[in-house]
Amino acid sequence: MLSRRRILAAALSTFGAGIWMGVAGPRLARAAPGDQLPRRTAGITVNGGQLTLSVGLQDLFGPAERQRLTSGFSTHLLIRVALQQQGVDEPVAVAFQRTEIVYDIWDEKFRLRVTRGAGPDVHLEARTPDEAIARAAALWQVPLVDARRLRPGAIYVVACRGDLNPISEELLADVRRWLVQPARSQRRVVAGDSFFGSFVSIFVNPRIEDSERQVRFLSQGFAVGGSPP
Repeated sequence: MLSRRRILAAALSTFGAGIWMGVAGPRLARAAPGDQLPRRTAGITVNGGQLTLSVGLQDLFGPAERQRLTSGFSTHLLIRVALQQQGVDEPVAVAFQRTEIVYDIWDEKFRLRVTRGAGPDVHLEARTPDEAIARAAALWQVPLVDARRLRPGAIYVVACRGDLNPISEELLADVRRWLVQPARSQRRVVAGDSFFGSFVSIFVNPRIEDSERQVRFLSQGFAVGGSPP
């Protein structure tokens, strides 16, 4: 069982040897004039040679969304992540996770179906709304890219966007298309791909009608290996 305290501790824990944490340069923060993304502390680690991300998006759920969890209707979450190098427009790597939450009124428990990238569905259970939200809206050691692909000392930042109950037919079609394609988390985004698109269009100026509720933010800046420039 994952508690809110454990999720918070994971996000604020030591980020591992060889990773320097600082503040990313202004270019990423000002990807679009007048729409500066907020910062959120994330857990950035290197595990088994992979750069991984741990961060919580539980604020996707307000009081009304929490109450609706027990209504019997399904709740859907879509979380998209892009690893960006300072001064480079094209993302280094991308990842996404989608989750469906359904409350079983007979067993009085929440049933979750989690899909990470093009991987298999993972079925989980939760007894309380807090536990269901923590399991659905917290990314835990999500692999982003082979750490050897990163330039030693270069500054990177992770952009995150969470959508609660996506309602755009185009967006849902893109999710289904990505699920039947080979995982792309280890290579660059194909130009013109509408699911991730450009950094500005997806993470800075998204269409509000894409979903019922959105959370967007940047992680703290970091460098892997060496000293920061």
